[in-house]
Amino acid sequence: MDMLNPDQLHRTTKLEIDDGRARSIDEAQEIMASYVLQIDVGSGIDESETRQAMLLTAVNTAVRAFLGGVHVCLRENVHLKVAWVAGVDMATAIENYGGKIVKSLNCNFPTFVIGDVKEQSVGSLVLHGTWEGWSGGVVEKTKDRLGESVEFPLAGMLAASLGVSEAFQHLRGDVVAGRRSTGLSLWDPRCDWRDTPASGEPCHYLPKRLWLIGLGHLGQAYAWALSLLPYRNRAAVDLVLQDFDSIVKANESTGMLSDDSLVGQKKARIVSTRLEALGFNTIINERHFDSATRRNINEPSVALAGVDDPAPRRHLETANFDLIVDAGLGGNPRNYLDIMIHSFPSGIEASRTFRPRGTQHTRPPVDQPAYQDFHRRAKTITDLTDDEIRCGIIDVAGRSVGAAFVGCVAATFVISEVLRFLAEAPRFEVFGVTLRNPEKIRVSPNTVKGPAINPGFVPARDVT
Repeated sequence: MDMLNPDQLHRTTKLEIDDGRARSIDEAQEIMASYVLQIDVGSGIDESETRQAMLLTAVNTAVRAFLGGVHVCLRENVHLKVAWVAGVDMATAIENYGGKIVKSLNCNFPTFVIGDVKEQSVGSLVLHGTWEGWSGGVVEKTKDRLGESVEFPLAGMLAASLGVSEAFQHLRGDVVAGRRSTGLSLWDPRCDWRDTPASGEPCHYLPKRLWLIGLGHLGQAYAWALSLLPYRNRAAVDLVLQDFDSIVKANESTGMLSDDSLVGQKKARIVSTRLEALGFNTIINERHFDSATRRNINEPSVALAGVDDPAPRRHLETANFDLIVDAGLGGNPRNYLDIMIHSFPSGIEASRTFRPRGTQHTRPPVDQPAYQDFHRRAKTITDLTDDEIRCGIIDVAGRSVGAAFVGCVAATFVISEVLRFLAEAPRFEVFGVTLRNPEKIRVSPNTVKGPAINPGFVPARDVT
């Protein structure tokens, strides 16, 4: 790895550097290589698309954060039917996403359980993924699982992401994470996720036309979530995919559709290829989203935004969209688990919400031991001057940290905001949560009436 190239540094490994736990990049990689997640897959997977969504999301997010491996123990090897792996047997699907099939579990590693297991699972901690309708979460004891009768794949995606988050925080020393039952309701996050109202109503309608702005960490999580929705015919769905950037090595750590083989290719084209393979119709837009961007009357009127720069986000309400849902994530060791979602039109304005960062933003953590080690090593293996090395280190240190499971939690709420609009259910102008304490949320109802013109929808099929 070129130590001064920020596009090569694993964004989750960067956590160990930026909070000072690692004294060098090598030590940071060693720490991450010690992180292992076990997934214990019980019976009932073949009968539930929600459990299949939970399994795929758990594997795909965990392999990007648990660099010591994702070990999956199967009781049976059934064929799956959710997108990306339809018709593929479970073992093959798991291996294709980077997991490793094992015959037994190790009591020294955390374990995430999916489905019904007859024997007690073992691990340094054991968490059961669970859901009911729009509610998803993790519990410590089998008896505390929700009903798991009303299917909703986004709740499976949410439960998996929360389970991976809890296990990851546990390994990083959080004494509470993994030792609690926690979850959220995608129908109404103000409800206790275990109560009946939190499970919501059956999902009858799905969006037909969407515009995705930004196809990195969040945008790829949106695409992953859309693929799990119960569309009867994806060929009836039109998606505009907007991003000007290319895949870099660092994207593999946070992008649900990214891997090393795609480095150098345009993000919009990669996401388009993957979604069209599932049957969606896509239109590629490789221009910057800025003040000149205008949607025309024939293009999707609902936008899902996932960019981290506040400058383009200030123009979201001037681009002629009827409904916009925007998500933002924290980018340093203190707030990388934080999620904030805004919807427009509402009682807030994008131009005021996304203010310029100014000159007083957080200083890059260049005084941490690993960056000092960068400097010493760079002096011995490059011909760069001290000033050039220092500039390179500031560039690396200034990049965000991140974890794929955080973006996936955000994506479930972004997509659910659109689904609730179609269901004429309560909507929210602001939703904020930190995965350090998922049940402590900030939420503000949206009292502004939605689009006057139907943005386009299709009926959902029954989910099993």
